[in-house]
Amino acid sequence: MRSASVAALSFLSSLFFALESSAVQLTIQRPPPKAASSSDANNNLINTNNQRYSTNITIAGKTVNVLIDTGSTDLWVAPPGGVPAFNDTGLSTTIRYGTGANFVTGDIGVNEFQLDGQHTIPAQAFLSVTSSAGEESDFAAGHFGIWGLGFNTAGSSQVNDAVQQAKGATSTAGQSVLANIFAQNPSGSDYIGISLSRTGDQEGTSDASLTISEYDTDYAAVANAPKVPQTPANSGAWTVPLDSFSVGGKKIQWPTTLPTIAPTGKNIVLLDTGTTNILMPKAQIDAIYSAIPGAVLAPSAQNIPLVQFSTTTDVWVVPCTAQVDIVATFGGQDFPLHPLDVTDMQVLTSPDGSHNYTVCVGAFTDIGTIAQGETEALFGDSFLRNVYTSFDFGTGGSTKGPPFVQMLSNTDPAKSAADLIDVRRQVMLTMPPELAPVDLVKVFNGTEAPGVATPVALPSAVSIPGGTATPAPAAGGTSTAPARVGSPTTGGGSTASTDTPSTGSGATTGNKNSGTSSAPSTPLLMAVLLVAISSFV
Repeated sequence: MRSASVAALSFLSSLFFALESSAVQLTIQRPPPKAASSSDANNNLINTNNQRYSTNITIAGKTVNVLIDTGSTDLWVAPPGGVPAFNDTGLSTTIRYGTGANFVTGDIGVNEFQLDGQHTIPAQAFLSVTSSAGEESDFAAGHFGIWGLGFNTAGSSQVNDAVQQAKGATSTAGQSVLANIFAQNPSGSDYIGISLSRTGDQEGTSDASLTISEYDTDYAAVANAPKVPQTPANSGAWTVPLDSFSVGGKKIQWPTTLPTIAPTGKNIVLLDTGTTNILMPKAQIDAIYSAIPGAVLAPSAQNIPLVQFSTTTDVWVVPCTAQVDIVATFGGQDFPLHPLDVTDMQVLTSPDGSHNYTVCVGAFTDIGTIAQGETEALFGDSFLRNVYTSFDFGTGGSTKGPPFVQMLSNTDPAKSAADLIDVRRQVMLTMPPELAPVDLVKVFNGTEAPGVATPVALPSAVSIPGGTATPAPAAGGTSTAPARVGSPTTGGGSTASTDTPSTGSGATTGNKNSGTSSAPSTPLLMAVLLVAISSFV
């Protein structure tokens, strides 16, 4: 999935697991299996403002930066100047997102694929894009494609479907990159390990790493973590059962809408690196943010935009330094969420244009009917930054069997609480004042004049347990320009995903689906300001 703005998500239809590594007929080069060292495994992913995660691949001799997406399967690229000469299959296809208004169209080619000098596929099928819609913000940010890390299942890949339609249902010429890499070692285990970093995190953020058939050595203990099974089996997506979701030690009520799929007392969620935040039902969002002291709901807010995509314009305004104790439980394991992943910071101008304010809004947004019948929530980067995740396809080696995930927590609640204060305090020293949410909402709905309420005082500096607080920058003037980061969207081939943040103009762009945008336009200059600070919040 991918982050963009104006969007609604059309989720994947039911898919059936059909990957058969033994049927691959390509000659593929692969180095001997080994443990990933710190030098070759850590930090091989690029974090763009906590909004998108990408890596560099080489296709047909050209290096291309592509977004990683566990919610889709195809590899497509659209680098400036196009792809050098490649073996043209004579086939073409279109990958559509959402309602179909956003798409990439191109020629299906075959050429050598390389990753990190470790994995080489002499003949990898990919889509060389010739035209597109909705990708402008990604291209502007230097991301020229998507590498799908999902299942090589029937119906999940437009490239593979087109190849099999032309060459027969048994053809493996169009299968995914991961399917080809796994085929290099039929006796090996078919899994990937992913860790997502958090920029601006003072407590020692995790590496941004992607490994294939090996673990990042910093998180090798994940091998001993409980196995959380793909649910339902053969769904063709990384959908897994969530035991519970709690705030302040109390589980929120979350009756399942998928009683024939979800185990008793659990909910089904999709783990997707392409989704920027967490999307869940409105009732559960309200239960979470209403438990945070000082948080206020602004129903159908027209002047207070969400940073993330949502199917509604309801906005929870939250104190920027609110201490939040949120835990997701999978496989009997608790995974605390860092407070920085629970709210988004932005700068807004009062409706009369007289005052600028720093505002924090909830990062969990309304999923609406997106993916209805398939999953109950999308757990994107806001959750995945807090865990190291092994996605096991169950198609090879000692783990052959049903797909599953294993997760290892990398968020320390005590350190993250101090980290929130440290990070937000430093940023807010040079930003406009913050109002208490109740006053902010009054100003923006027109029931209170700007300048009447007393701004919130900055918190005192704190020391992070086990370390020292980062020195705060010298206090400076406040920004005179409003700013905001655009909202994410959803989409990603046959699967749900959000992967392109806004270009910063306030109007949301790069969407994969069309639907309700919660963000009104704001000046580009303001957006530039927020993009500049987003790496800290």
